[in-house]
Amino acid sequence: MDQIQKQWQKIPEKDRAKIRQALEKLKARDFQSLPRKKLKGYDHIFRIRVGQYRLIYFDDGKEILLKYLKRKNERTYREV
Repeated sequence: MDQIQKQWQKIPEKDRAKIRQALEKLKARDFQSLPRKKLKGYDHIFRIRVGQYRLIYFDDGKEILLKYLKRKNERTYREV
C-alpha cells in the first residue's frame, strides 16, 4: 500500500467526499473551480486546498500525477 492509500484510509468520510470531488475536477482539468496554486520553486508542481487537506500534484500539460495527499501542518511542503 503506498503513502496516498494509507493517508486516504485515515481521512474521515465527509472529507473524503470533498477530496473525491476535487479529484474529479482535477481529472477533468476543470481548474477554474479549484483553489489551485503553483508551488514556489517548481515548474510543474501545484497544490489544491480541500479543507485541512492538501493535494500536491505534478502537471506538465500532458499528464497529472498525484504526489501527496496530506493534512496541512508545518511539514506539509517539505517533502515535495
